[in-house]
Amino acid sequence: MTQTLSRPITRVPHSSRGPQLPLPMAAAAAALWAVGVGLVCCVAVSVGAWFAADTGTFGGSIRVGALAWLVTLGAGLHLEGVTITVIPLGLTALTAWLLYRGGHWAGARSDVRSRRDAALGVLTSVGVFAAAVVAVQWATDSPGVSVGLWRSLAVSVALAGAFGGLGLIRGAGLAAQLLAPLPAVARGVLAGGCAGVAALVAASAALFTGAMVTHFSAAVSVAEGMRVGAVGAAIMAVVGVAVVPNAVLCAGSFIVGSGFSVGVGTSVAPGGVTLGALPAFPLFAALPSGDGAWWQQALVAIPLGAGAVAGLVTARRYPPPNDGWSGSAVPGACAGLLTGLGFGALTWLATGAIGPGRMQEVGPDVVVTTVVASVAALLGGAAAPVAARWLARR
Repeated sequence: MTQTLSRPITRVPHSSRGPQLPLPMAAAAAALWAVGVGLVCCVAVSVGAWFAADTGTFGGSIRVGALAWLVTLGAGLHLEGVTITVIPLGLTALTAWLLYRGGHWAGARSDVRSRRDAALGVLTSVGVFAAAVVAVQWATDSPGVSVGLWRSLAVSVALAGAFGGLGLIRGAGLAAQLLAPLPAVARGVLAGGCAGVAALVAASAALFTGAMVTHFSAAVSVAEGMRVGAVGAAIMAVVGVAVVPNAVLCAGSFIVGSGFSVGVGTSVAPGGVTLGALPAFPLFAALPSGDGAWWQQALVAIPLGAGAVAGLVTARRYPPPNDGWSGSAVPGACAGLLTGLGFGALTWLATGAIGPGRMQEVGPDVVVTTVVASVAALLGGAAAPVAARWLARR
């Protein structure tokens, strides 16, 4: 009795909460939140440039910011003979993160009990996000400027469906339920493929970082020569950060050996570098020059290592049965193949045009990169689990 009376009367036993919001309402709010934050970021940069340049109108600066947001969704921009189709993947990644966080919030704050409920939430999020893209495109439409509406819709549907859906499923705790129907080997291959792509992207980021550190003084000289002022320098820094993922994927194609181009008739690959006149942009200072050194030639071994990572992760997630070496090699090879295909798909996102004339072709050679990366990662994925099993037996 004493113990009962000594407990605080305000303490309420924990009980499961009911749904706080209907699922369609939560999913729609999450999509609109992602749209609003992305638009505000792009418009803020545009308005800052308007204040610094003191030209044009305030409404025009808002319109430019909205167009920049559409460009981050793959819409492309066509005006007076100038075409920009390269996607600034840094800002696209920001939109993907916003959609994921919004979907996670919607899944946690609503009653999602089954795959049917999850599908309803994802469809609602995709529909609202796509409708917002159409509305922004309609509001920014003018005779002199055009954007690719269908391309932006395709990218928007893919982003909202993949990242918004993933966040909603994780927030609702349905990830294990949705993956349960897959065979164990399929789950292992999927995990291995994702690990292999992550390893190859990490190696690409390390190469890009090393190149920027090595050529840092040259990049600073290019930035100082632009003479854009403090606000212009800040905007240029934002643009540079936005295209860093593009540069990382180009570095990945360099690692694979296929290389990339920075204009029509140019090539940057371990076998040699052919460049022409380039725009004044600090990131271009990190480009190599001349024939490839021996260590650049040795970079082609990295895709083998990424495939080995994929194979080992697959073997860890799906321990092979005792039916010979094929039980280790085949799942690892599949994970390596998935690594090459996934990385090739990522490099496709870094291609496009960044201006008129010869700058219509910029980015990795997607087909060659995909084929070479897939073959190398497949070999590494097949060999690594077999070698690990042989060492374990010895």
